[in-house]
Amino acid sequence: MNITRRYFLGATGTALGLALAVDSGTGLAGASAPGRLLHRIDCTQEFPPEQYFSSGTAAVVESSAGRYREAEAAPMARFGYHFPIEHVGRPHMAAIRFPDDKRRFMCIMDGTSYDLSTGVFTDWAQPLSGEMLELQLVFWPRWQDCSLVFMTWGEGEPAAVASIEIWELVDLPPLELNAAPDGRELGVQYEDPCGTAGAEGAFSHAEWIERVAAYMKYTGQDLLAYPLAWYHGPQFPSGREPSDGLDAIAAPNRVLYGRWTTHPVDWYATLLERFSQEQLSFQGSLTLMRLGSLMQRMNVDLESIRGGADTINNMLWNDQVQSSTNDWTTIYNGLNYGPIQSLIQQQGSIEPYRGGFKDFVYGEKRNPANPMGPIFNPLHPVVQEAIIGFAAEIAERYAKYPAFRGISFNMFASCMPWFGSLRFGYDDLSIKLFEEETGIAAPVDPKAPDRFSKRYAFFTHVCRPAWVAWRCSKIRALFGKIHASVCAARPDLRVTVTLWDETVVPGVLGAAGASHQILARPSNLELFREAGIDPDLYRDLPGLEIDLGMGNPRDRGGHGARPNAGANTPLEEACMYRDFDFLDAPMHTICRELPKPGAFIFNCWVEAWGKHLWARPAAGDPNLETFALRDGAPADGIFRLNSEYPPDGFWWDSQLRITAAFPAGDHFLEPFAHAVAELDACRITRGGLYLDKAHSEALQGFARAYRALPNVKFDTVGSLADPVAVRTVVHGGQRYVYAVNREYYPVQTELRLTGTPAQFRDLVYAETTATGNLLSFTLQAYELRAFVLEPQVEIAGFTAKVPENVEHDLTTAATEFFAAIAAARARGKMATGMDSMEQFVRTALAEGRWAFVRRALSSYIGRKCLALSLEAADEGAATPPAQG
Repeated sequence: MNITRRYFLGATGTALGLALAVDSGTGLAGASAPGRLLHRIDCTQEFPPEQYFSSGTAAVVESSAGRYREAEAAPMARFGYHFPIEHVGRPHMAAIRFPDDKRRFMCIMDGTSYDLSTGVFTDWAQPLSGEMLELQLVFWPRWQDCSLVFMTWGEGEPAAVASIEIWELVDLPPLELNAAPDGRELGVQYEDPCGTAGAEGAFSHAEWIERVAAYMKYTGQDLLAYPLAWYHGPQFPSGREPSDGLDAIAAPNRVLYGRWTTHPVDWYATLLERFSQEQLSFQGSLTLMRLGSLMQRMNVDLESIRGGADTINNMLWNDQVQSSTNDWTTIYNGLNYGPIQSLIQQQGSIEPYRGGFKDFVYGEKRNPANPMGPIFNPLHPVVQEAIIGFAAEIAERYAKYPAFRGISFNMFASCMPWFGSLRFGYDDLSIKLFEEETGIAAPVDPKAPDRFSKRYAFFTHVCRPAWVAWRCSKIRALFGKIHASVCAARPDLRVTVTLWDETVVPGVLGAAGASHQILARPSNLELFREAGIDPDLYRDLPGLEIDLGMGNPRDRGGHGARPNAGANTPLEEACMYRDFDFLDAPMHTICRELPKPGAFIFNCWVEAWGKHLWARPAAGDPNLETFALRDGAPADGIFRLNSEYPPDGFWWDSQLRITAAFPAGDHFLEPFAHAVAELDACRITRGGLYLDKAHSEALQGFARAYRALPNVKFDTVGSLADPVAVRTVVHGGQRYVYAVNREYYPVQTELRLTGTPAQFRDLVYAETTATGNLLSFTLQAYELRAFVLEPQVEIAGFTAKVPENVEHDLTTAATEFFAAIAAARARGKMATGMDSMEQFVRTALAEGRWAFVRRALSSYIGRKCLALSLEAADEGAATPPAQG
């Protein structure tokens, strides 16, 4: 189904009232799947409290974009609508029209579950359209009494909605694709495995599997990366390691529960059977921070270690032993939940995230002297055997399923298959290996109690390049062994190493500041190398691949001291992730040169907890009999959970305020276009906490072109790939060509061919034709186009023409940037890196690299220089004139 904004505007006009139009018989004109309009809600109208609520003042606004209702520009201010549906479990769609006219950060949810959770942010780094935009949110209702809530997240970023339409859909038909037999992969990735019974209207893994598969096929996605192991180990019944499974449940009567098991059923087998039937692929992700077998063998007795005792734990730069990951993950082990339930029974409830539970399993204890980082030394033979054996067990268990593609490692700062940072890895065993293999020895007494810190000082100050390179080579050797163990079960399986920035940067460097910005600190390439992974070493083994993570939405709704600061967020907390995603040339160059680079786009979420409680279920709770079973087997336990807030008119007690938010309108596709243009990415996944179902049309359009391309590296045409990148390859007896627009404005593009093609074919738009040896077309915002022609006809070159007003505006803004730099210099002020950035921008202007110019001018350096120039102007205005 492809319900366009044009259809809705044409069908409904602008003055809509609430209409409970059940059985209206309205079909979706021209759509591939008919539906029935249930409700139309004009948000500028007033409704009684049983249909509408608001906290604070939600006023109707008249603007050039149209009329809409706007919440207060204060965190947690919200309004919402209550509406019935008839058929629980059938696919529905909410068409939400909202203004893209000023800075906003709007959380969208049903208020209790993840079923209707999405969000949108506007302005700042993405130019405004000044128009009404539309989100089309697919959902499967789990109850007949439904709701939609719109909440302001940050200061000065008000939520606003013009209208809502609720449609009941017949089905979600698979997208018709011209997919290459060995095509590029596009898919969904989850970081968190706990939400399956609180999302997609599902009460079980079985329901969740069916709905995720249906939506993936509907949007043209073919790969699911989902946790087989989370923070404490396997989520399946492992024969090697203690297993568990945790989940949150939203019951039919809107009561929320937490549930756990230490004996999970292998529901992944069901998933893999269904995915094999549907010709979808699955890759098991591992956020491998702990394995029970290693936790049981920890030696954190610092005195014994100083005396020479062996330890599998990491030794740090400060002469301490790492006894915990020192992050948020310690509580999420099923073995913790039995003692937690005992506390709940004794006290009635606990606040788990405010110190309500501290006695973590295996005696794991946070050390305030230590940073976030891996507990275990990745070079210790015991640790390596555990990791390699665990990977082999997974492959042996699931290789029989055609859908199974292998495993991927989420590289957080605390994950064990690397060092995390240069502060880790100064134990006796590792140093002995380094000295034996390199001949470089630290002049440190091998029995000194402070030998660990002295080793750190010597190796990082005297011979850092050799130390870093050696560590990277050892971690590459470890991943080579992991890959070999996986491929022993099936030779075509792969191991992917996913490099996360959103969790690594703050975990290693601390809270963002001026010191964290582009050109102030090293490239992410160097950050990852210091942690133990040099992507350049991953080009020689087919099936061992790198995915580059992109988490730039974290610049909006960040994790700073004031995550709800919104428009008042300090500049130093508002640019870093995006700048490194788009401007980190060393990282991009290395990844682009890999045989099969991939990209992971992280859907960062924001979360408000209120007074968060885990509590005893009510006596006689009718839900317990049903939900005490998990995948047909008894769970170890179940408890109530809820976040309490002051009453504001919302109709139910159980509340959840956690949502991912996305760039508005066409900007949703910006990271997809960037991954193709910058990396020639052969594989792209996107996700986080739950399935994004609000961008179907954008995903469908991208999938049609992207999945038509073969899963091989292409050659870049010409010397410039900005604002349009053109690449080509001869594969399977024909020449493939693609062109992708990095930018939000249309770009007129013309390809020059070495001859007139006789077999030219557009892989998406059949009406596209070549005239002689020229192929002309307009690339729309962030658009990817794909073509095939006979192999002997080559691409001689191309031109890309941006709109004149774009050139004018960017040139003017660049002139202002140069003037701001000059003003800063005159005052003796600087934004670190401004001299280099000035030269980069001047070069980009001369070459017509307009995408780089826009992102450089909106970077931290660009904004900081303008802020410094405004300070200079203010100082000048405040200085009294000299007396003659």
